[in-house]
Amino acid sequence: MLNEIQKLFLGDAPGWYKSTIIGFLIFNPLLLLILNITSPGNAGFVLGWILLLQFIFTLAMALKCYPLQPGGLLAIEALILGLTSTDTVYYEIQQNLKVILLLVFMVAGIYFMKNLMLTIFTKLLLSIRSKTLLSFLFCISAAVLSAFLDALTVTAVLIGVMIGFYRIYHAVVSGNSFTDQDHNYKNNSNINSLNASELEDFKGFLRDLVMHGAVGTALGGVCTTVGEPQNLLIAGKAGWDFMEFLSKWLQLQCQF
Repeated sequence: MLNEIQKLFLGDAPGWYKSTIIGFLIFNPLLLLILNITSPGNAGFVLGWILLLQFIFTLAMALKCYPLQPGGLLAIEALILGLTSTDTVYYEIQQNLKVILLLVFMVAGIYFMKNLMLTIFTKLLLSIRSKTLLSFLFCISAAVLSAFLDALTVTAVLIGVMIGFYRIYHAVVSGNSFTDQDHNYKNNSNINSLNASELEDFKGFLRDLVMHGAVGTALGGVCTTVGEPQNLLIAGKAGWDFMEFLSKWLQLQCQF
């Protein structure tokens, strides 16, 4: 029975990760009890910061386990321990509902836009021969896309394109067909020294394009309300719509 519960807890996360989260959940009430005895006035403040660090840990370990589950458990525990109230949680949800909806529907919408962005970046990579021009166009196209889509999502798609090209190149220099879906592009054992040197140059080339694209997403993401989630918060507090936010940004740039 206990083994079945352990398997179901946090899904396929590693055992050490599950043990760590359980340790957090047990440690926090004990620490609050000790702090209430030794330093009653600062107990909630200290434990609040510790909970924040624990939540950051779940974000850092996102590749091991989706942070929604452990982060949610820590948030529920904070409510149970009295570190915050349900009214405060409800108020914060109200204040950030626009951002939550933006992220939810942006992720859903990007599913339909992914092929378009893949086509744009792939066409650029295959059509442009000048390295300088290619980097410039990657930066501009990423900026334009990020202005109307989430900047981090555009970056994620850009990285996906680069991984796809690297996988194809790696398969070819390894002597396999580029259509081989089972090829392990992390294994360099079948690559000779000459091809290995060229492979490293190609990796540097792809990294350079990703960095130019990331700069473009940063430039495009700051100029509209949907480019970055924090922009939506700023526009909401200031009472600006999409075009007014863009005009304010342009005015600010003209001052420089």
